[in-house]
Amino acid sequence: MATPSSAGRDILIIGGGIFGAAVAHDLARHGLGERVLLLERLQPAAGATSRAAALVTQVRDKPDQIALAQQTLRTIAELETVYGEDIGRRTVGALHVAPASHWHVLQARADLAAAHGIAFAWLNPAEALARAPWLAPTAFDHALFFPDDCYVEPYLLATALLRVACTLGVRTEQADVTRIHVDGQRVRGVELADGRRLAASTVVNAAGAWANLLSTPLGLPLPMAPVRSQYWITAPSPLFPKNGAIVLMPAVRAYARPEVGALLFGLREQRQRVADPRTLPADLSGFVFDPNDADGWANLAEGSDELTPYFPALTTLGMAHYLTGPSNYTPDGQLVAGAAPGISGLFVASGCNGSGISFAGGVGRLLGELIRGSATFVDPLLCAPGRHGDFDPYSPDFLAACAAARAQKTSG
Repeated sequence: MATPSSAGRDILIIGGGIFGAAVAHDLARHGLGERVLLLERLQPAAGATSRAAALVTQVRDKPDQIALAQQTLRTIAELETVYGEDIGRRTVGALHVAPASHWHVLQARADLAAAHGIAFAWLNPAEALARAPWLAPTAFDHALFFPDDCYVEPYLLATALLRVACTLGVRTEQADVTRIHVDGQRVRGVELADGRRLAASTVVNAAGAWANLLSTPLGLPLPMAPVRSQYWITAPSPLFPKNGAIVLMPAVRAYARPEVGALLFGLREQRQRVADPRTLPADLSGFVFDPNDADGWANLAEGSDELTPYFPALTTLGMAHYLTGPSNYTPDGQLVAGAAPGISGLFVASGCNGSGISFAGGVGRLLGELIRGSATFVDPLLCAPGRHGDFDPYSPDFLAACAAARAQKTSG
């Protein structure tokens, strides 16, 4: 028999990563904190969240996702101004650069910005290089700048969301959820690894790369898979000003941002790597997607031909750090966030497509509205968890489709 999670705690959130934290925060802001228990098997933000490059950029490949990123900026501002939280925000702006052959990409982004009230400016080459002096002036002909875009410290953002949520009544517990219980067409609670069963009327599956392990047994395969996200951090250099801009290079699908006197950058991979979620360990600290290239050197060498024309110092600077982790990618580029079809009380918050930090505030708000039964600020059908119907989320073809989706991503 299931026992109450604690007095009045009838909303359970599985996972203390950025999405679980954001949902808890939104529910607490709307007076439901005393009903929420968040369950995390390790430590908050210990999984993919802490490995994120943590860009918060507003113009997206999918225009319908812009509102999610804009909500994240509002959430960040509230954490800082109302609650005094320091989440390591650096509002350095995002500089999009492209050769003449890709001018249309930048123009389309400028049009989106104008339509959504996002500040932007076209820069001449000298103005662009002042914000990113490591760029080669011959690599681009056009530069578009978004001054309000920023990056944050992902661990600080996630823990700030949880800290505020807890001051508003949310409780957290270290526990490993092994099963979601459903009775007929209604969720009833969860089962833990220690054998306990906790009753609940609402369950949010925010288990990140492991979310399918809990949803698929319920007949709800989620259209996503954990694909390798990776980036490198150079040795410090005077080339990289402290307040240098985020740089997006859509022609080569690469990005970069400052990192404590160095440059953090990621690039398009010629060989995408995807994992079967059933093989992922709970602790990602020792996990590698490719044992033959555990430190990413071969992958960096393969991508350097495209990146070096933009970043000539790549060939001479040393690399100080390499970070990798799983990001849930979907074949259609949409999130997996919303109500489970046919199971009342069950919700999912996942499928970040490598933009979990950018979308966190928006996902928290959307899930909060759905749980409270309020009108939603974005169309929930676009990211509905059951939109792909019945399929095998572990099949090689489906995993390959998710990996291919990462290869096509061009926004931050």
